[in-house]
Amino acid sequence: MDSSQAALHTRMGFSKSILHDGPMPIPADYRELPSFDLDPRRVEALSSFHPSSDGKHLVLPDGRMDLIARYRLTSRDQIEQLHLTIIGPSQCPLWVSVAEGDRFLGIRFRAGWGGVTLNVDPSELRDSSLAGKNVDAVLGTNCVRLRAAKTEDDLRTALLAAACVSAASSHHRKIARQVVVAIDVLHLTGGRLNLPDLACASGMPERTLRREVTRAVGLSIKSLAAVLRFQRTVRLLANATDASLTLAQAALEGGYSDQAHMTREFQRYGGFTPGRRPPVALGSLPL
Repeated sequence: MDSSQAALHTRMGFSKSILHDGPMPIPADYRELPSFDLDPRRVEALSSFHPSSDGKHLVLPDGRMDLIARYRLTSRDQIEQLHLTIIGPSQCPLWVSVAEGDRFLGIRFRAGWGGVTLNVDPSELRDSSLAGKNVDAVLGTNCVRLRAAKTEDDLRTALLAAACVSAASSHHRKIARQVVVAIDVLHLTGGRLNLPDLACASGMPERTLRREVTRAVGLSIKSLAAVLRFQRTVRLLANATDASLTLAQAALEGGYSDQAHMTREFQRYGGFTPGRRPPVALGSLPL
């Protein structure tokens, strides 16, 4: 965090606990794996998901992009039925059908870095995805190694290599420092910062900032802020250990104008109300 961000946080009175961008409540079948070979500036997590039963999982929007491999294993632990998908930035909830025996291995890019790393326009993938030959066209020769993987170790190695190679080849495609700062501040403040203060923190004019954030993330600043505000408030409610946090207090802390505003946003981005939240939700699964 640079001096301008620190000064802004001090002026707004945010504490460390408020700034924490912690994880959503997630199923026990979901894991985030060590990914030391990946650039932490571009990649948020390497994850695996092995559903233990048939059913549907709710995927909440998070504004990120993902590269995901969905597959199954034979009796000899050989990979079969491999499907590769590039997930665009989302602003809508989605129910995904999964079956026992399905396996997912994915890379979740940080907001703003999926498009520049994979050399795709995130705006064209908003609430959408690429699959099949379209993924092959994006990944190029990296896809050959992915589709040739026989074991989970092979697949993980190939997936990491694909992300690293793509990142290395995209070094000339960078995001302006001011845009990175703006996206980081939006995350740190849970989407509660207005555009004038965000422009002040980043040092970029408002009109330019709106355009450049949309180009990098694939969502407008307003939509990205709303998604982050929703995600943070869901975490606040999920992490409350008793009735000390009322819905009215959650709305105020979440940055909503009132409880009715929070309810409308929860219905829009989650498909549920603050008082009737599902117990768990995944941030990333293929459409």
